Amino acid sequence: MAQAKRRSSTSPIGLRVLVTLGPEVLRKGLEALLGELHMVTGVRTAPTVNEAMVLLRRYRPDLLILVVEDDVPVDQLVLAARSAGIPTLAVLNRAGDALRDRAVPLAADGFILAGELDRRSLNNALAELWRGEMPMPLALGRVALSVLREDQCPADTPVLTPREAETLKLLARGLSNRQIAGTMGITEHGAKRHVCHILAKLNCTNRTEAVTAAYQLGLLPARR
Repeated sequence: MAQAKRRSSTSPIGLRVLVTLGPEVLRKGLEALLGELHMVTGVRTAPTVNEAMVLLRRYRPDLLILVVEDDVPVDQLVLAARSAGIPTLAVLNRAGDALRDRAVPLAADGFILAGELDRRSLNNALAELWRGEMPMPLALGRVALSVLREDQCPADTPVLTPREAETLKLLARGLSNRQIAGTMGITEHGAKRHVCHILAKLNCTNRTEAVTAAYQLGLLPARR
């Protein structure tokens, strides 16, 4: 099996590669670059997912290089490759926001940008895959980190103004509107307005509920 072959070697050599999807000129370019790498002994190309699925079974490559296209579903192909122990290197045409929708959810083993493709970058990506690492362009790393941060922060977390955040901290200390006004140097009416805004944003009916919700949402530091 391809996976056993990889694990039994200490360095990549004799790789059989399947390149699929993307414009023909890009597939041909990848085929030419791969042909220049000493670690690669054979390259096959498939313009469609269906043809790639067939070649996964018949050609039994050691690596699948997949050109990601916006309107072509490839999840089944990637899963089929993974089930066969074949790692997938995804070639991304664009950086930026497009990566959020296509690359981040894709269960590929590594990523490379089409605009950065050359003999050296491709050689490095294949070597990293062989070592069990995940090659990833810096642009995608930043997007993935951004998505991770968003997942850690609920999407419906309300946004408070700096003055409302300050008022919330004073509410957590049990201060009245008059005491909040004196501490913040504003009128009691102004303090009451901030409190009302906080209750509305947190969808709470009283101050105690608001403070409890704020702790749950991470708007206040955890109690010690």
